[in-house]
Amino acid sequence: MSSRSRVVWFLFTVAVVAGLFSPSYAVAQTERKDLVIRFSSGSYLDRVEPDKDNPLYLEIENLGNRAITNIRLLADAPEGWLVEFNPVTIDNLAPGSVVAIDVNVKPSRAATKRDNRINFIAEGDGIRRVMTIWVRVENGPSVWLWVGLAIAVAVIAGFVFIFLRIGRQ
Repeated sequence: MSSRSRVVWFLFTVAVVAGLFSPSYAVAQTERKDLVIRFSSGSYLDRVEPDKDNPLYLEIENLGNRAITNIRLLADAPEGWLVEFNPVTIDNLAPGSVVAIDVNVKPSRAATKRDNRINFIAEGDGIRRVMTIWVRVENGPSVWLWVGLAIAVAVIAGFVFIFLRIGRQ
């Protein structure tokens, strides 16, 4: 073997050995926990009726490479609103796993017709994730419907009164 071949062979061997023992191969993957809250497909809720059950479906997914335990589900909603989760807690969520959550949102009877914010919170093992949605309360008939109805009744009563007055003469 010539000296030139030995140099090329030596450089090739050094490059292969350096590639095999580079930091990317030698360092172990770090453990991480990551959690996401999202709507189940087709489950977005944008209008709610007061004092009625309004179902919603969420999913909690573990995007990390370590299990997450003791996940609690909470909601921050307007005062007087009832938000119920089923299940309320998740004991163990393995990496890559998804859990479906049934949610019932019940606005108070006195909820006003406007946009309201609801924060859905999932926390466990030092992780806290929040998803915010805005929902509009639909109160059914509004005040203007009653005003319009009152005006219509007054106009009809006026025509009946005029008809009866003129009809007698």
